[in-house]
Amino acid sequence: MLWRMKKFFCAVVFALAFTFGSHAIDLNSKAWATLEKTDVATLSKNFDAHIGRLVEVRCDFRGKDIHHLKPSWYEGSIWQTAPGGEKGFAHVRVMISKSDLAAFKSLPTSGGGGGITLYGKVSRDSEAHFVFVRLLGNKATVDSSGKATVTW
Repeated sequence: MLWRMKKFFCAVVFALAFTFGSHAIDLNSKAWATLEKTDVATLSKNFDAHIGRLVEVRCDFRGKDIHHLKPSWYEGSIWQTAPGGEKGFAHVRVMISKSDLAAFKSLPTSGGGGGITLYGKVSRDSEAHFVFVRLLGNKATVDSSGKATVTW
C-alpha cells in the first residue's frame, strides 16, 4: 500500500511539473537514481518498454517539423544516425512544453558532429495512442545529496 502511495505521489509531482511548464525541474535523489542512459537508436527499438521511466537520451539532431498538438504542448522528434555503419536514421517522438519551445528550436536540425544529451520521461498519449519522450531539458546538475535539477 505504501509503495502505491509513493508511486502516486511521484506521478502527481511529475504531472504538476509538466502542467506548469517550469523552466527548472527538480528531481529528488530516488527519482534521479532511476535515470536510464540510452541513445535514440536503442530507445526506438523497444519504446513501449520504457513508459514511465526517466531517461537521458543521446541524439545527433532534432527534426525540422514541429507541430502544435495541444494548447501548451508541441510535438517534434529527435534523430540519430544509425550506429555501426548502417544506413539510415533512428528517431523518436518528443513533446515539448510551450515554455521550452525556444530552447528546443535552438538545437541543430542536421547532424554536425557532436552529440546532444536530452533528459525526459517516456510517456504514452492515451487519446492519440502514441509513445513519446516528454522533454525536461538538456542540462542536469546534481548536488551532493543526489538531488538533480534539469534545465534548458
